[in-house]
Amino acid sequence: MSRRLAVLFLLSLVVLAVTVNAAAPENIFSRGATRPRPVLNIAHAGAASIAPQNTIIAGEKALQAGADLWGIDTRITKDGVFILMHDKTLTRTTNVKQVFPDRAPWLVKDFTLEEIERLDAGSWFVKTDPFGQIKAGNVSPADQRAYVGVKVPTLKEALEFTKAHHWRMDIEVKPMDYLTPAQIAAKLVPLIHATGMVDWVMVSSFDHRILVQVKKLDPHIPTAALVILPPADPVGYLEKLGADGYEPSVIAITPKIAAELSAHGFGVYVWTYDDPEQLRYFATMPGVTGIYTDFPQRLAPILQKLYGAPTG
Repeated sequence: MSRRLAVLFLLSLVVLAVTVNAAAPENIFSRGATRPRPVLNIAHAGAASIAPQNTIIAGEKALQAGADLWGIDTRITKDGVFILMHDKTLTRTTNVKQVFPDRAPWLVKDFTLEEIERLDAGSWFVKTDPFGQIKAGNVSPADQRAYVGVKVPTLKEALEFTKAHHWRMDIEVKPMDYLTPAQIAAKLVPLIHATGMVDWVMVSSFDHRILVQVKKLDPHIPTAALVILPPADPVGYLEKLGADGYEPSVIAITPKIAAELSAHGFGVYVWTYDDPEQLRYFATMPGVTGIYTDFPQRLAPILQKLYGAPTG
């Protein structure tokens, strides 16, 4: 190859790389990233106040309510499949006791995906009305009928739904004592890649070892540390983890912590608030970049009034 052709070839590679990078969306959860508005409306397990949590239909309701993303909980089945499920057991949000009466204590890790797909993950919501929204008239009879019989989705299905709607997701990986953090990350990262969601998700967990393992496999996937108690040095701790965000409980957040973390480029996503006054308080706290809520339909007009519509 002549020197001239070699130079042209190298220039073409540079142009191609620039074009690809320009076309790729910026992941808004990455440290220092630009967000579509100062504070994000994060639907907790979907619109959990008006639909059965951690189901696709809860995601649909959250999207309709104006949430910027939904945060889901995930665990791994006996046969190694990620499903959407908050609790260690299947008892609270499915009819597992009726379908498998002899399988106590009904732990997620003891059931295969095929078995879990036989369960009804919606009727409990209609029966218990956990947020009083059926009684208040905010869940239509048609929706109540639609919730009966809904299935526990796989994380793959939830990611595909999210991608189809050009939406975003915070994947909370629940601590699991039956797999190592490395094994969990080794299952999760390829799934995120396979569904084309690297630029549209964040991975969070109370088990911060999982976050470290995710970053080892792909440093470009944003992670966030869920915390009950604040670290002595939040900035230093997140930097040590290589994390991009901080997800604090009510006792792990102060205006000082929020402002300091935000100044260093970290996202600050507080959880979980439903009272309108609390929502307004955190929506105006400098440094807070996202609010988890079971009522995205309440938070949406507050953020619209404060910041206008999202830019992207």
